[in-house]
Amino acid sequence: MSRRVRRAVIRVGAVAALAAVGAGCLPAPATEEAQQVTALYGVFVAIAAVIALVVFGLATWAIVRHRQRPGDPLPEQTHGSLRLELVWTGIPVLIILGLFAGTLAVLGRVDAHDPSPGVELRVEAFRWGWTFSYPPSGVSVTGVSPDGPEAVLPVGEPIKIVVASHDVIHAFFVPVFLFKRDVIPGRESTFDVTIDEPGTYRGQCAEFCGIYHSRMPFSIRAVSRAEFDQWLASQPAASAAPGSAAPGSPEPVP
Repeated sequence: MSRRVRRAVIRVGAVAALAAVGAGCLPAPATEEAQQVTALYGVFVAIAAVIALVVFGLATWAIVRHRQRPGDPLPEQTHGSLRLELVWTGIPVLIILGLFAGTLAVLGRVDAHDPSPGVELRVEAFRWGWTFSYPPSGVSVTGVSPDGPEAVLPVGEPIKIVVASHDVIHAFFVPVFLFKRDVIPGRESTFDVTIDEPGTYRGQCAEFCGIYHSRMPFSIRAVSRAEFDQWLASQPAASAAPGSAAPGSPEPVP
């Protein structure tokens, strides 16, 4: 293997390693939408790694190769090259436009709504808890306990989630979904998720909403469709008001 080939292999390996390290900053995606966000993030990191390698590599080479030595004359001064300036301006512009287009495409897929979702989940935030309800069945789960309420959802099919707030601004955030949606009073917001694998995924209010903001966790338990149907059929109809507090829990602050 020639020296030039070895250098090329080392550079490609360095870029791949930097991209892998950068991608490792994100949690493992748990939804189809999160996988698309992860893929886009990997492209951003890889392009940033290539640019960093080129810029720092050329700068280091220029500093070392053309460093001043005793007795060196003043280098020849040139006005510049219009062609070169067009190249180093055009390439970044094309990269930015490509990343912009990729971001719009991913955002469009993440914000897309399935016309026939498998389940609709209504999420109502209040100080200091959550209410998860399944409108067609009348089942509702409310919790203000330290662990928060748990929503059960099926895997492998689109789920329509509608979020709303009873008082102040909250935020619905599940880290492994790579998704956060502000919950604003007087405005409902809708989005779809498709969970890939069964499991329990922790979530939290991610918008500071008052003194007990930290006491607003919740969890999403993803199960098979058969388990979900069985669970839903075993649940009683909703009885607790969305803002009611469990014994021993802090009362909602007006």
